[in-house]
Amino acid sequence: MNEKCINRLLLDKLKKGFKNNRIIIIMGSRQVGKTTLMNMYKKTIPESDKLFYFNLEDVNHLNICQSIDMLESYLRSEGVEIRKHKLFLIIDEFHYIKNATKLFKVIYDLFPRIKILASGSASMEIQKHLKESLAGRKKVYNLYSLSFEEYLRFKNEDVYKKYEKLDFKNISSAVIDTYNSTYLEEYFLFGGYPRVVLLPSKTEKIEELQDIYNSYIQKDIKALIEDEDISAYNNLLKILASQIGNLLNINELSNTLKIARRQVLKYLNILEQTFVIKLLNPFCSNKRTEISKMPKLYLLDSGIANFTVGNFGQIKYRSNLGAYIENFIFSELIKYKPIPDNVYFWRTKFGTEIDFILEGNDEIIPIEVKWQNTGRPIIPKSIISFFKAHKNIKRAVIATKDVSCKIRKDGKDIYFIPIVLFSKFVKKLSLD
Repeated sequence: MNEKCINRLLLDKLKKGFKNNRIIIIMGSRQVGKTTLMNMYKKTIPESDKLFYFNLEDVNHLNICQSIDMLESYLRSEGVEIRKHKLFLIIDEFHYIKNATKLFKVIYDLFPRIKILASGSASMEIQKHLKESLAGRKKVYNLYSLSFEEYLRFKNEDVYKKYEKLDFKNISSAVIDTYNSTYLEEYFLFGGYPRVVLLPSKTEKIEELQDIYNSYIQKDIKALIEDEDISAYNNLLKILASQIGNLLNINELSNTLKIARRQVLKYLNILEQTFVIKLLNPFCSNKRTEISKMPKLYLLDSGIANFTVGNFGQIKYRSNLGAYIENFIFSELIKYKPIPDNVYFWRTKFGTEIDFILEGNDEIIPIEVKWQNTGRPIIPKSIISFFKAHKNIKRAVIATKDVSCKIRKDGKDIYFIPIVLFSKFVKKLSLD
């Protein structure tokens, strides 16, 4: 099956990114569309640049890229002098090179006429080398599974074009309900992996999720935990998938799984580095206190979450529906939020909580998720409490099931945004 090509969120960032960078690296889990994205970017490269594409899952390509000498020898055989010509190298799956960052560093330092676009599946070792060896020499972008907006474009271009024209200020409840029942529920069930979205039947979608899951466990995880017992890792993942949106208690996980606390922390780190989970820290002025408090847990793709717990029944009937809504909002935030912004949650010792806090450029924006069908804009008490506790607030966001409007309260703009329009809204939301 050919992967459908649409303009991903990241494509425009790549175009802008190369204005100030000579090495751009795309990191992401398997099957999120890294190769397709690079092939799309390849079409934008000027014909004046000598372009070479290497897929390092091909042993011949891998051998060429093992060292600068081997690369230079190959290019010379193709009639290209590495020191003279303006080159563009696209290197897919660069993590197969043992010393990839060393190669990139040499190219950056010695050959200023060469640009590199590389992709890799995340690992702790790669992340470490990127930070240490390529500091100041590269730009790293994370590619996630499809956002809801991208998902709609994959499903149906005409539906997407209509969606593009929608605005929270003038959308009807009937239109919102249609998107909720026709598209959002399917997105919650099967997630946003491109190949999964394109498959027509529930059975085929589940089988594809199984392939993605098994490939992840077999290729990425076994290499990272080596001779350790992978069953404890699998059991941890199952527990986490059933606890999305909850506070994460490391000691409790250690006791339940009967493994050491440091082992739980190691596995959590692997899950984060391989783009399966994301831990959200609490918002507080004392950063030391923040580190000591329990984070909240989210999975980056709901399809993988449902496959892990073995449940593809309707989301709307589940007791943890609210957790799936929160998980959706969080995944949209990390796909769209401006880079300088930080995302947190807020919780007081009295139990007052706000789902998400965006912080950046001396402004903080509280975001609260309210799925109940109220039919009218109601400001949650937690938002009022947050207003009282913090002064640098100009606006707040209430993510709703179907309420859509903007009101003014105590000198602050409060936006009520239907969940199905959240990606459109947050894409335009900047902290300036």
